[in-house]
Amino acid sequence: MKALFTKFGRIESMKYMRNDKGPYAFICFNSEDKNDREYGPRCAQEAVEKLNGEALVNGVPLPDNKKLYVKEALKRTDREAERLRETIKYKSSKKRCNLYVKGFPPTMTEDELRNLFSRYGEIESLKMHPPGAEQKLYAFVCFKKPDEASSAKEGLTINDKTLTINHYEIKEIRELQNEASRDKHDFQVFR
Repeated sequence: MKALFTKFGRIESMKYMRNDKGPYAFICFNSEDKNDREYGPRCAQEAVEKLNGEALVNGVPLPDNKKLYVKEALKRTDREAERLRETIKYKSSKKRCNLYVKGFPPTMTEDELRNLFSRYGEIESLKMHPPGAEQKLYAFVCFKKPDEASSAKEGLTINDKTLTINHYEIKEIRELQNEASRDKHDFQVFR
């Protein structure tokens, strides 16, 4: 790690650790000249620009198609907010492809449900819930393309019963909408 980041400047301190997600490090660049306050931020910015998203480290590919995540150090709350923004951004990109499905027979298997929906297009993922239970109450079916999901949404039936199929709503956005709705209700109550 030190050899990788030394290319960008003088490292004053480095803390290397591991957690359940793998190794990570905090690196602080600083000039020997204590009056040069631009040196550290300049080195850090260059490291972020050159290394963030890289799949090779010193010419060796990272395992499991991983990429380096190199960003300016943030407070824990700022990191959590950034992670939430990235999660919402990713889920929003899949929103029009992902369907929430209910109303199918509770004993239906994942393969049977996959066969039912696969005639509309290529399925990226399918998850039935609750996991591990014999009887399934609902499922998420994610297609590769939004138009495939839209086609599958149109009046699918099993045993003359129409399935309930809606586009998946992002949990974090649903929670924000519910919170706003509660706040609005509270406001009306206290008016």
